[in-house]
Amino acid sequence: MNIKKTFILLCVFILVITAAYIPYKIKQTSTPIYCSSCHVMSEEYESWFYSGKHKQIKCIDCHLPNDNFVNHYMWKGIDGMKDVIFFYTGVVPEIINASNHGKKTIQDNCIRCHEDMVININNDNVKCWECHRNKYHRIF
Repeated sequence: MNIKKTFILLCVFILVITAAYIPYKIKQTSTPIYCSSCHVMSEEYESWFYSGKHKQIKCIDCHLPNDNFVNHYMWKGIDGMKDVIFFYTGVVPEIINASNHGKKTIQDNCIRCHEDMVININNDNVKCWECHRNKYHRIF
């Protein structure tokens, strides 16, 4: 076999392995147990685990934009890299507060799931967690 064919076969092999690995890794990194594995998130994970009604949803359902595929995975990458940097540099804040973008994302996702309940609320300045602060986590 010549070098060109060997190179092409190697590239195809790498492409197939990569194509199989990426969906697996995306699924693995979307689980609550993964989110809590390298964060200072044990209390948040525990509050989610015992949350009752919300237990069937994942961290990414609230904490990542779910308006479209591209936006979701772009922010998954951005937030994931920030978390990796915080964890491996040892500068994880004692209290983790959501950024303005994070707060908007969480608010949008609350409304996305509970639109039928909040459709008649006329105050855009009220955030869901102002009334439901301890409903899911002890954050904000």
